[in-house]
Amino acid sequence: MPIRWQIDRGFTIAAGETQYWYWEWWSDAGQGPDGPNKGPVIFRALPKGPAQGGNNTAKNVLVIYDFAKCRGGPGDPSAPEVFYEFKIRNESTVDVPFMLEIVLFSDLPINNG
Repeated sequence: MPIRWQIDRGFTIAAGETQYWYWEWWSDAGQGPDGPNKGPVIFRALPKGPAQGGNNTAKNVLVIYDFAKCRGGPGDPSAPEVFYEFKIRNESTVDVPFMLEIVLFSDLPINNG
């Protein structure tokens, strides 16, 4: 069964800005002994609503793109074997506070063909 997380750590992206993201599971406690290979996984940037401290003075458009599942560490031999990189672009005219949503489908069976 898929698992859905909404992570609210005070993320904000400026109007017209692009942020480069890196995500791995070794540093998050309690993720179990199965290591960093969590695929398939979906990442989304969710603009906050007014009740959550969001900025609804203009349309909020956050785009996630250039998603990559990577192996090896970025220049660090002790980095996790598997990590994920992606970019978030704010196409809004205002700064946008957001949450990161992660949907994991790690219980899907693998069919080799």
